[in-house]
Amino acid sequence: MNVMLLPLFFFCGMGTDEPKIVFDNRPQSGVPREARDQDRTGSLTREELKALYATLTAQETTDRWPIKFHNAVSTIKTVRIRYFNKETWKTEEEAREYVRGLLANKSSDVYSFQIWSQGVGVPEIDCLVDFTDEYRKELIDKRKPISTGRLLIWNSEACFRDATGRWWFVTIYDHFHRAHPKGDRTLAKPKKTE
Repeated sequence: MNVMLLPLFFFCGMGTDEPKIVFDNRPQSGVPREARDQDRTGSLTREELKALYATLTAQETTDRWPIKFHNAVSTIKTVRIRYFNKETWKTEEEAREYVRGLLANKSSDVYSFQIWSQGVGVPEIDCLVDFTDEYRKELIDKRKPISTGRLLIWNSEACFRDATGRWWFVTIYDHFHRAHPKGDRTLAKPKKTE
């Protein structure tokens, strides 16, 4: 019997080294799996889509498609930047201004499905989003789930998880070319004079 325990002793003794601990503050590469997998059948009716868009904004949704991303900003209380690419933005202030500009950009459209065909790598910016108390109360009254939001920003693409946990796909082409350090200013839409 002792002969049988000897190999087990050596095998167990080999794994006693401390595990390697490393810091990796980069978010995962690509669109999150739960965002890609939601509603893969595309079975949402127009009314169901309208109801979903209504959860994204505090305003009543009109019949204009797609909805604009800046409409969702009224439900946001705080955006916490967890990660930004330090090769693109040298300071936290530069990254903060880029996110602030994205939230104010009126040309960014929101879709319930991934609208771009190219793959995306590690996001340029990864944020957690907290929603206003009024919006959270509105969702509680409607018996909707509440979670922390998330905003992932690549070059001309972004994903946004709302307070209900639903992922939205945002086009930020114009903002990328207007404000990103690597954007081509000639491709941005001219600003409208008011």
